[in-house]
Amino acid sequence: MKPAGQGRLVSLTIDNLNSEGQGVARLGRDVYFVPGALVGEQVSARLIQRSKKIWHTRLVEILSASSDRQEPECPHYQKCGGCDLQHMHYDAQVEMKQARIAREFQRQKVDVAEWSPALTSQPWGYRRKARLGVRHSKEQGQTYVGFREGASKHLTNIDHCKVLPEHPALSWADWREVLSGLHGVSVITQIEPVWADNALSFLIRVLKPLSDSDLNALSQAFERWSQDSPLPLELWCRSEKHGAPERLWPATDTAPLHHEVDGLKLRIQPDDFIQVNRAVNQAMVAQALAWLDVGEQECVWDLFAGHGNFSMPLAQRCSAVVAVEGQQGMVDSLAAQSEKLALPLQAKCADLATAGALSELPEPDAVLLDPPRAGAAAVMPELIQRRVSRVLYVSCDPATLARDLNQLVSAGYEVINAGMMDMFPQTHHVETMVLLRYRGK
Repeated sequence: MKPAGQGRLVSLTIDNLNSEGQGVARLGRDVYFVPGALVGEQVSARLIQRSKKIWHTRLVEILSASSDRQEPECPHYQKCGGCDLQHMHYDAQVEMKQARIAREFQRQKVDVAEWSPALTSQPWGYRRKARLGVRHSKEQGQTYVGFREGASKHLTNIDHCKVLPEHPALSWADWREVLSGLHGVSVITQIEPVWADNALSFLIRVLKPLSDSDLNALSQAFERWSQDSPLPLELWCRSEKHGAPERLWPATDTAPLHHEVDGLKLRIQPDDFIQVNRAVNQAMVAQALAWLDVGEQECVWDLFAGHGNFSMPLAQRCSAVVAVEGQQGMVDSLAAQSEKLALPLQAKCADLATAGALSELPEPDAVLLDPPRAGAAAVMPELIQRRVSRVLYVSCDPATLARDLNQLVSAGYEVINAGMMDMFPQTHHVETMVLLRYRGK
């Protein structure tokens, strides 16, 4: 049964924005979420669905526009679900994200001694890694390459992505034409471009191996794209049934993919997680090193270490780094890289979502942690028990960050410094860095 009023048009005045950048309005006791609306705007919206006292709506018309509004540059905006803030000037996006962090901190009663200026980004062409979906419809005789539509599982076709760099091989209209000619197009599920420092790599994910004729067609496309490429191109394939990516093109061996951090060339695999914004990542690592200011004789834990984005630079400055990661393959990569670079780094595999996972580690002088969106709730008791003198927390979710900080602050830690890092312009996603010191209760 439809809620009363569903489908009706309402006129609303937007008071603020929620954590996903949607406009928020109030009428009586009801709250209305309006994607695409900005603070201060008067809009017409259609009621879609009600959950408790919250109405989810669709923006129909802007009756009075905000000065923060701009015309989206991407022709796929609103249908493609990859970006959700292109209608907002970039400076306003930064302010919105800073306000979101401050709001979450206030909810958890977390005070900050000093707010640092935001680490901002170029608004377009910043993204060096992405994952696009591929779907072939036999009924329609059409191949789709793109991102999911907003609030949907359907793919929307895109020709170019404005947040990816410009390159002939990043024309998704060309990719659709190439894929449509393959006999095995229906077994290809995803394309992942990775713009490393020494090559532009593509990983295609397949349900089963491609035929020789299909591989030859892909090779011909890469031969063509490589003619105008400022970087060498690579094509890799990963089967759903096999873990390791297999290089398909070029046939000859090439140098391992790498990206530079703090003067170190860190080796990466085509399917490794890396921070997608190269410039902001370099600024973020530099800021983390400055804030932690580790001494030559200190021992540092790097928790949720990944492929060593923070671990390796830290190991150039102190006597010991213990890098903890939950995936054994990543741990093996950390160990191999640190050995090659002759760095004092010990790689450990541990499930950091489990209490007590760090109990056997040596006493740290400082801890850096960069967890996924779920945060690091299971790690907090260990840090509190050890009374680690300095903790630097890098977070991609302000709500779970504030939740974890509340525990530390309640146990005698003080937030010395905090700042926003805009890793993902044109989207509501935000990174935050926080430095804490143990002061005692």
